[in-house]
Amino acid sequence: MKELPTLPFDNPSVMGIAPQMRALQQEGPIIKVRAAGEDAWLVTRYDEVRTLLADRRLRLSNPDREQSAKSAARGFMVALMAGDDCDTELARHAQMRELLVPLFTTQRMRRMQARIEHHVDELLDELAVTTPPVDLHRALSFPLPTMVVCDLLGVPLADRERFGLWARGTFDHSDDQHSANTFKKVVDYMMDLVTRKRAEPGDDILSELITAKGGTLSDAEIVDLGCAVLLFGYETTIVRIDLGTLLLLRNPVQRAQLVEDPGLAPAAVEEILRLSVGGKGSNALIPRYAHSDITVGETVIRAGDAVKLAIGAANIDERAYPAADVLDLHRDRPKSHLAFGHGARHCIGRTLARIELTAVFERLFRRLPDLRLAVPEDSLQWQEHRITGGFDEIPVTF
Repeated sequence: MKELPTLPFDNPSVMGIAPQMRALQQEGPIIKVRAAGEDAWLVTRYDEVRTLLADRRLRLSNPDREQSAKSAARGFMVALMAGDDCDTELARHAQMRELLVPLFTTQRMRRMQARIEHHVDELLDELAVTTPPVDLHRALSFPLPTMVVCDLLGVPLADRERFGLWARGTFDHSDDQHSANTFKKVVDYMMDLVTRKRAEPGDDILSELITAKGGTLSDAEIVDLGCAVLLFGYETTIVRIDLGTLLLLRNPVQRAQLVEDPGLAPAAVEEILRLSVGGKGSNALIPRYAHSDITVGETVIRAGDAVKLAIGAANIDERAYPAADVLDLHRDRPKSHLAFGHGARHCIGRTLARIELTAVFERLFRRLPDLRLAVPEDSLQWQEHRITGGFDEIPVTF
């Protein structure tokens, strides 16, 4: 029997799609692979990935109750997304979105825009007067989304450093004990914060959740929702600031156009989101399980089968995007990329993420026109041990 391809695929570059993933996409839209000790269907083409993301027969929960999450980090992630029980997933996830979606309206997010832009300006001012080389990750990419999620939750900015590091440690799937310890710190902190918000409410999500549904939500329910906002609301934005900077450094012509016309920033953000795949692609695969048989072309995914939706590969599918590998700030009416997913689990915080990224890339290269890497790109280390991947350091000079 032919040996199955095994995820993750090796990638000679620090970002972009692995060559083996590209080759499999050319062969067909779906193929059986080996991933995390189980056989799974890998789906790589845009149309099929988008269709399956919206198919409610494909869910986060594993219908095989004997199979637990592969790591503590994965278990925490699945539980916070209401996907740890196949019998309750649909109802719990619907309730979760019912509570959170009204708190992430476009109007509210745009009210935060001025404060986000102020944060970016302050961080860039501090960076500009620092003697290079400087770690862009620590100076900009990490603090900005952490500040924004603290604003959103009503966390004092003085606590943002430890808060952010705890959140990052939760998704470390290389060390179950470290993941559990840091997640407990997040939960304990959030519980204390909810207690304080009950006594002194503010203009923040936790305070609004306390009064939601006539004030009937328990502290534990509010803490779970707060942890979900924190853990899914900042790390992916950090990763995309880093990857976006690297993409623009790789593309000097597009970068110069952006500097000349900051109005191109929203288009740049969409291209960055579309192309932001790092390392072996850990941040560009969405795991799901089939709860009923699903036919994809000539392939039948059986109930109980694991499925990996390769949103990174789908976003560079030439069938959907001409010259798909090219960072192009002038694409003519491009299809919606899948960086935020699609369907019932379409990312709630996508408007906020876009505002943050736009604020960064409107300003970064105008403020620091000579910004460049201080080390060879291939020396950068993608953190495969974290579910979200990412870098811990981006040394730059200017």
